[in-house]
Amino acid sequence: MNTQLRRTFYFFVAGFAALIVMLAYWQVYAQESIANAPENSLQAQRANESPRGLILARDGETELARSEPREVEDGTAYDRVYPGGAPFANVVGYTSTRFGQSGLEARLNSELTGEGDPQTLDELINRSTGGPQPGSNVELTLDPELQETAYEALSETNTGRGAAVAVEPDTGELLALVTHPSYDPNDLDDDDRFAELQEDPDLPLIDRATQSLYPPGSTFKVITAAAGLEAGIEPSDDFFDSGEYETPGYTVVNYQNRDYGEVTFSQALVFSINAVFAEIAVEVVGAEELAAMAQAFGFGDEYEDFIMPVAESRLGLPPSEWAPGNTAPISFGQDQVVSNAFEMALVSATIANGGERMAPRLLREVRSPEGVLLERTGPEAREEALSEEAAGELNEMMQQVVTEGGLTQAEVPGVEVAGKTGTAEVGDGDPHSWWISFAPADDPQIAVAVMVENGGELDVAGGADTPAIPVATSITEAYLDNEDES
Repeated sequence: MNTQLRRTFYFFVAGFAALIVMLAYWQVYAQESIANAPENSLQAQRANESPRGLILARDGETELARSEPREVEDGTAYDRVYPGGAPFANVVGYTSTRFGQSGLEARLNSELTGEGDPQTLDELINRSTGGPQPGSNVELTLDPELQETAYEALSETNTGRGAAVAVEPDTGELLALVTHPSYDPNDLDDDDRFAELQEDPDLPLIDRATQSLYPPGSTFKVITAAAGLEAGIEPSDDFFDSGEYETPGYTVVNYQNRDYGEVTFSQALVFSINAVFAEIAVEVVGAEELAAMAQAFGFGDEYEDFIMPVAESRLGLPPSEWAPGNTAPISFGQDQVVSNAFEMALVSATIANGGERMAPRLLREVRSPEGVLLERTGPEAREEALSEEAAGELNEMMQQVVTEGGLTQAEVPGVEVAGKTGTAEVGDGDPHSWWISFAPADDPQIAVAVMVENGGELDVAGGADTPAIPVATSITEAYLDNEDES
């Protein structure tokens, strides 16, 4: 009898434990996915019956998302409206009774709906009386003018496909986070509009700034240069370029098969000499140190604490498995290296910030509907990627890229600009066009990365500029002009 009782007891204990596990799963881990699922009719009904909070730009006034009331048969319903439209869609996202949620509408759903624990007395009273529960308002770090400037500039590039990211170097605040083409979140529920977007070959629903991965090309040379400086190479040190660098099984050649002869390390960056950077990576820095430097800049970081998902920039195989034939092309951003504008903007910002990498931030603060401050974020240093001395030397080298490289489209009147081009090969298609920069170089206030998908390279007066440069220049000028006026 005692044996039977013990079995019954163990059965009920096991069942109770399983029940606790399932409740924890559905109420904690799966809560967000269930709440955001378009099939959740109860959630959709509640969303329609209560106003979601505002999503505001960094000025605290520009509305990027708001809820507007409309009268229905049994009361009031709320429609979500996106005044910012397509330029902000990849960040703000959408909330739809048919297609669920995306972007910050999904990531900040608890704050925007007020579904979390009540934070103020008014919220507690509303819940206890069954009244409407307006959500909290959130303020982002995005500069609305820069976001729109970047979006328009990307639309005018030769392919119209790309991404642009601008960062405040000393705080990590994202000033612009743009992808093009995009979509208007205001008409997603119209007829077959969502299906049309899904079938569009230009992939407007994909956030190229954070989700797509591309070879970074020669913009990666600033990472190799950083590793070289830390390894003891001086900007004035001489190298001889014969036009190629041989490794077992792989020969590096320069762009357009050029050879430059005797050059300094700084000139190797100015003229973006593949052979010299391959030599430095293989013979001076080494695979392990090059990989470590890339990781210090953020490669391999999944940015799990960032408010939006970010595709991890990767180097491919572990450095212990790199042959010289891997290390050489990795030094100039080819082989298995992939990244995106988000990561490369942080690389640029880290150099601008004296070598200290800041955590990226997109959310500034959360306030209750009554204006009570509930949450405010602040700058957070991630790690020191390179020494302040090396960062200063690299800053000067990147300034020379502009002044001695004939990159007239990168110039901003009265301001020193530091930057680096990238022309990343992609099989049979035209190469991707990259540009990373920061300004003013002597007191950096903005760092930018722009990628034009299959943009190639355009020969213009004063040098060969990539289509990415004018986009970055327009962003930089707009930001500095606003700073001068404020």
